[in-house]
Amino acid sequence: MNPACRQLLLQVDGTPGMPPQGLAGVGVVVREPSGAVKTWHGAVLPARTCNEAEYQAVICGLRLVLQRYPLAQVRCLSDSQIVIEQLSGRSAVRASALQPLHAQATMLMHRLVQVEFVFIPRELNRLADALAWEALGGRQQLVYFGSAR
Repeated sequence: MNPACRQLLLQVDGTPGMPPQGLAGVGVVVREPSGAVKTWHGAVLPARTCNEAEYQAVICGLRLVLQRYPLAQVRCLSDSQIVIEQLSGRSAVRASALQPLHAQATMLMHRLVQVEFVFIPRELNRLADALAWEALGGRQQLVYFGSAR
């Protein structure tokens, strides 16, 4: 490995919220290979579906890495098997709404030294998930407070 390049883990997650309202919360966590957290980021971006939200999270994460660690070799971890399979080239992108997001993520990916996409179980992606929900204002909209009906 080139000594100027560093290896980083990029965990991403996106949620369109419940119920979806056209905006997604995205969470991004950048870690050292040891697992130590270097930085994290949450944002609200346009998305109508879970898959659009997951793509927005990947795009946001790749942009963050390009800004802060442009020579990094990245292992991008996500609990979205569809997005991982599509960005790895193992599955076609058939949904027309995902095609421009896929193209954008692919363009960002090619600007980095190396990017590998890896599917991880949801329980291993808790911090990115929490950041995505916090970006939307937290999970309070999932909890009903009031008298029982």
